[in-house]
Amino acid sequence: MSEVPIDEPCVISKYVHNPLLINGLKFDIRVYVCVTSMDPWRVYVYNEGLVRFASEEYNASNIKSNKFAHLTNYSINKKSETFVQNQNADQSDHGHKWSIGALTKHLEGMGIDNDLLWSKIYDVIIKSLLAVDGLVQQQLKKSNSKNNCFELFGFDVMIDSDLKPWLLEVNLSPSLACDSPIDLKIKHALFLDTMNLISIRKFDRRRENLNKMKLRAKNIVRAKSYQSR
Repeated sequence: MSEVPIDEPCVISKYVHNPLLINGLKFDIRVYVCVTSMDPWRVYVYNEGLVRFASEEYNASNIKSNKFAHLTNYSINKKSETFVQNQNADQSDHGHKWSIGALTKHLEGMGIDNDLLWSKIYDVIIKSLLAVDGLVQQQLKKSNSKNNCFELFGFDVMIDSDLKPWLLEVNLSPSLACDSPIDLKIKHALFLDTMNLISIRKFDRRRENLNKMKLRAKNIVRAKSYQSR
């Protein structure tokens, strides 16, 4: 603790030495979470997402020597010569980026209780949001738009060999870029479901113009009635 600066903001991280491996590779899970209300909290977890793999086999003895073995960031691993890009969305367990559905099937084959695992992940998500509840509520008191806003978060979670989920980070407005077919399939459906969830309606310009004309006409009639008096 003596190395922690007390006069500037900082992030303290703990390295997970016993990550759960698939085919000898580390991975993390991108879980999409949509929050439509913060007072009270109303939280939705999307039933699909992405699993991002390191592109080289994990070796605990060389933590800092090979970033392609220890970091699961897609932006880093796509630069590796060993990185395999997904080429077919229907083959969601191919390459170094899978779907959560493909991961679930793989874990079932390993004898892992997915229901128990996801209950732990949901617990991490809930506690992460509650950790900022005080600050959020303070800001909401200053805002006049608390009933008409939402946010889509990207929770990055790593699972260790004891099946304990670790929160890596929470991404505000996660990237919806589609570099592969599996990206397009998952993120396209995510976007549509999110828009439906928050009840975004197609803008009808004709109806909007008619409403403005009706309102203008009412105002003119009201103004004339005042003049007549």
